[in-house]
Amino acid sequence: MRASGAQFHVAMAGTLTEGQPLVVLIHGFPEYWYAWRNQIPALAEAGYAVAAVDVRGAGGSDRTRHTFDTPTLASDIIGVVRSLGASKAILVGTGSGGALAWVAASLAPNLISGVVTISSPHPTDTFKLGLHITFRTWRHYLSAFRPQLAERALTNPSKLKKLLSEVSAPGNTGATEAVEYYSQALQLPNAAKTQIQQLRWTWGMNRKRSGRKLLDQISRPLNIPVMTIRGDLDPLLPTRAWATTSRHVAGDYRHEVIPDAGYLAHEEAPDEVLRLLLEYLER
Repeated sequence: MRASGAQFHVAMAGTLTEGQPLVVLIHGFPEYWYAWRNQIPALAEAGYAVAAVDVRGAGGSDRTRHTFDTPTLASDIIGVVRSLGASKAILVGTGSGGALAWVAASLAPNLISGVVTISSPHPTDTFKLGLHITFRTWRHYLSAFRPQLAERALTNPSKLKKLLSEVSAPGNTGATEAVEYYSQALQLPNAAKTQIQQLRWTWGMNRKRSGRKLLDQISRPLNIPVMTIRGDLDPLLPTRAWATTSRHVAGDYRHEVIPDAGYLAHEEAPDEVLRLLLEYLER
């Protein structure tokens, strides 16, 4: 489908009816829409219209040059929602996709009626913590400053499997089971390069005028229901990363912790994530 001047691949399920919000699923790094394979059918069966988007640069969506900044990617999500004809949408994002959900909701408050994020505190808090948490937390971000090495790692199935294992709970293979699919998607022309550039932009956000402008734009609290989810064995983001998230929400806010799950909770504990999503949507 066409939106925001680019072509996007969107995995759809369910039927959008008048007055019902569209549930938009936004994957994170280094995934594509397939990250939501365990939730899409059940959400549709529960009566919701679901759209799992391949973010620009990933999967089947366009990999346009020089358009890997967060404002553009968040605007893409808004454009996709509008192109699908939805008057309201609830955004569900994981990792970097969660950051896009936070930003898109701030940029289009009349369109976005709810936000759920997994392993994704508010972007302003995440950025501030970047200077205080362990080097391991940002290792895959820092590797983005050596693009050629990072690209080779992402397109090598065994190295990608190691990365997914490192960010998962010990012994949990929920994410690594899909490594062949992710590896194939990252081997598409410029796919790995584009996703690395997206990470580099995020890491240097405060050094860019557009980045500082964005941080100011999203500083106003969201007046919508927000739920954040964290895997209690997440090796990347510590519990304190969510310590001040409630300050960014003027509406109803809840924070859930999933036992025995890591950074990729939507793949490591898919049934529990689905249960929480259905609870949130039914409220």
